[in-house]
Amino acid sequence: MTLQIMLCIALTFDDGFMEQVRYAELLYRLDVPATFFVITGLREYMGRRLMINEPQVIRQLVDMGHEVGSHTHTHRDLTKIGIEEIDWEFRASKGIIENLTGNGDVGVAYPYGSFNDAVIKTASRYFIYGRVMGSFNRWNETTNKYVLGGMGVRHLLKLPVKIIGGVRLVNVVFHDEPAWILKTVINYLRLFDVRFVTVKEGLKCLGL
Repeated sequence: MTLQIMLCIALTFDDGFMEQVRYAELLYRLDVPATFFVITGLREYMGRRLMINEPQVIRQLVDMGHEVGSHTHTHRDLTKIGIEEIDWEFRASKGIIENLTGNGDVGVAYPYGSFNDAVIKTASRYFIYGRVMGSFNRWNETTNKYVLGGMGVRHLLKLPVKIIGGVRLVNVVFHDEPAWILKTVINYLRLFDVRFVTVKEGLKCLGL
């Protein structure tokens, strides 16, 4: 089934903090799917517990209709390590996610949004897409599924102009914003009659 050409919004959450489970539950009640990019090889990150250590939580995300993607195994800057280490970060992470979800079609969000040609080439061997951050391809005007753009909430102020310009997929990146911000963003986006999708579904919105 192909999604109609319209504005698709993917809400994404990086790192996989345990606290993000409450966002997943809130979004489920609002009938909004999201994508959670989880670090798979650490017990904690930035002093905060990660949901990967509770396998049943990962399965609950899937049961609620959310997508679970990779944020690599140990969250290193992939542009500062060798090709063998990049390969290991991807391979280890994908294997764990596939085992927990039963789904081999896994996407990745590059830590810190950092990437180069070696990262993209390696990612293409393991993942169905790669998401970046920062100004590069922020509005997905370049249709390359291994450099899908991602943006913080503040950039949504430009959305009306971008809609006129024909933007088709927007990936909004959250980390640990309060729940009221998430609800406010959803209400704002619904003013534009958008379709909320997972990032995997968003590929269809770009014709990929």
